[in-house]
Amino acid sequence: MLIRWATADDKPAWIALAKDVADIFDAPDMPESRSFLEYMDGKIAGHEALIAVDRMSGGCIGAIGFSRAGNRISWFAVHGERRGKGAGTRLLGCALRQLDAGREATVVTFSDGVRAAPAQAVYRKFGFAVKGLADHAGQPRVLMAREPSSERRGGSFHYRYPEFIGDSRREHCPIRNGHPSPDGHDEIAALDGCFLMAEYPCRGNPFGKMRVMPKARAFHFEDMPASEMAGFMRATQRAGRALRKVTGAVKINYEMRANSGAHPRTHLFPRYLDDGFPSAPIDCRATESPYESRDEYLWLVERMREELREHCGE
Repeated sequence: MLIRWATADDKPAWIALAKDVADIFDAPDMPESRSFLEYMDGKIAGHEALIAVDRMSGGCIGAIGFSRAGNRISWFAVHGERRGKGAGTRLLGCALRQLDAGREATVVTFSDGVRAAPAQAVYRKFGFAVKGLADHAGQPRVLMAREPSSERRGGSFHYRYPEFIGDSRREHCPIRNGHPSPDGHDEIAALDGCFLMAEYPCRGNPFGKMRVMPKARAFHFEDMPASEMAGFMRATQRAGRALRKVTGAVKINYEMRANSGAHPRTHLFPRYLDDGFPSAPIDCRATESPYESRDEYLWLVERMREELREHCGE
């Protein structure tokens, strides 16, 4: 099963799903109604609709619509033969990532009868509880809500897809438009059309963690022109060689990422005999800074600059 954004090509499958659940929703006219068709168009255009499809056949399993502004789930269904097999749980969990965890999340769902059990059960898995009665097109329903939380979230597309896609456009690209580096980030050197960056306090990462960022705009690494890709790899190699010498690391782990920023970039993780993740990747969710002081960090930055200057012809 694949969970992905719904597109205009998915509208026939979504309408067929609506027909499948129309009686359950007490809305026999829903699949042909103008309001439902407009709802689909709006949700697809705003990246507020997800669809679950079978990977091999491409057939629709279920769909969910939500509202970021209202912080609510607004439409949710799974085909009858696929209910109770995990599709609903995955769809709802994915949709909730796009809502604001710091605000109350709500949904209006079935209030009684056999329909209440499966619908409410899925919501309860994610912390929703009945808050009161509600009315939906003249039908009795209940309002369920999930309390705000202090859940830690990064800047990945999993939580902020519209902003992520916006940043990928040339007119919004911070690198192509010469935006300053975020607070706490320092440029160490320009290498083969790339930036080598360090960060302080760099919590949750090993001493000396850095990243290589291409200056050229490329949303997908596989679409990067060969000449730019070669420069990117040369810059990563040069940075890794200098970093291992300056830090005394046993090895450098190289991890290419592109889920928080629109540009592919390589993160360099020095590995040490005493690091806290033997036989495992670095867990960046840890909270302690690897630097004993800012002076130690600045020493590292300057030593890296010196090392790269000394070997600038490599």
